[in-house]
Amino acid sequence: MVESVAPKTVRYVKLGEGGAWEEDCFARGILRMGFGSDVEQGFALCLAKDWDGFAAMWREYGRTPSVATRFANETRFFVEDDGSTLWITFSGQRLLWGMLDPGGHLTRTYDGDSTYRPLVGGWRDHDIHGTPLIKGNLAGDLVSLAAYRGTSCNVPRPDYVIRKVNGHRANEVEVAEVALAVMQEATLAVIRSLQPNDFELLVDLIFTQSGWRRVGILGRTQKTLDLDIILPSTGERAMVQVKSTTSSYELTQYISQLEPDGPHKRLFYAFHSGEAQTSDPRVSVLGPERIAAMTLDAGLMRWVMDKVG
Repeated sequence: MVESVAPKTVRYVKLGEGGAWEEDCFARGILRMGFGSDVEQGFALCLAKDWDGFAAMWREYGRTPSVATRFANETRFFVEDDGSTLWITFSGQRLLWGMLDPGGHLTRTYDGDSTYRPLVGGWRDHDIHGTPLIKGNLAGDLVSLAAYRGTSCNVPRPDYVIRKVNGHRANEVEVAEVALAVMQEATLAVIRSLQPNDFELLVDLIFTQSGWRRVGILGRTQKTLDLDIILPSTGERAMVQVKSTTSSYELTQYISQLEPDGPHKRLFYAFHSGEAQTSDPRVSVLGPERIAAMTLDAGLMRWVMDKVG
C-alpha cells in the first residue's frame, strides 16, 4: 500500500496540448512542463530561478505582460516545487496523481519547448488503497478542470482531492454509512416477514426498477423458473429463481437443470434466508444483504413496510 500524502498545495496540470505528452509522462513517471523551458535561454533562466528574466523573455517573444508573467509563474511552480505539491491530471475517465521527487533534477527534453522532472513512484490512477479514481465518482467542480484551457492551476478544493487520494471519506459520509447499515439491517428484518408470494413480487419490482422487463408469468409455472426477464437495452435474457429460504445444495440442483443452449444466459438466485454459494459464472446469487440493499436502492422500503403492516 502507498503511504498517505500530506501536500501543502494541489495543482492541476495538462500534459501537453491535447494530452500529447501523456503517454511519455505515464510511461517514464515524469512531469513535463513547456513554456520554452527547454530552449537554451529559457533553461538557463530556470536553473537560475530568474523569473523576472523568464517573463522578460516571453515579452521579447511578443507576449503581453500578463501572459508573460503567467508563463513565468506556472514554470516557477514546477521548477521550485520541493516535493510538497500534489499534481493531478485527467486522462480519459481517470484522475492521475503524483508528487515530484525533491532530489530530481530539471532535465531538458530537447524538443525545443519542454523540460521534465521525475515523480516519486510515477503517476497513479488509484487512491493509496488501490481504489480507482474515476471521473464518475468525483465532484463536478474537480472534473471540470479537465476542460481548463491553460497548462496548470491551483485546485479550488485541495482538501477534497487530498482526501480522495488518501482514500478517506467525509465525516458526513461516514455518519451516513453507519445509518445506512442500520437501515439495511432493519430492511432485511422486514423483508423476512413477507409472505412468499409477496417476496416474489418484491424481487419482480426490484428487477423492474433496475431496467429489466418481465416477459414470463410470475409464479411457479416451470420447475426452474419464477421470472423470465429481458434487458431491453441489450436484449439479454435471464431467469430468476426466488426462494424465501434455501441452501447451496438446493441451488446446485437448480443449476444442474439449466439448459446449456437455452435462451437464458444468466440465472439470478434470490433469497432472504439461508446461505447459497456457487462459482458458476452463469449464476448471480442475490442473498439477504444484497436483497436488502437492492430494496433500498430501488426505493421499495415503504412498499415492503406496507405489505408487512
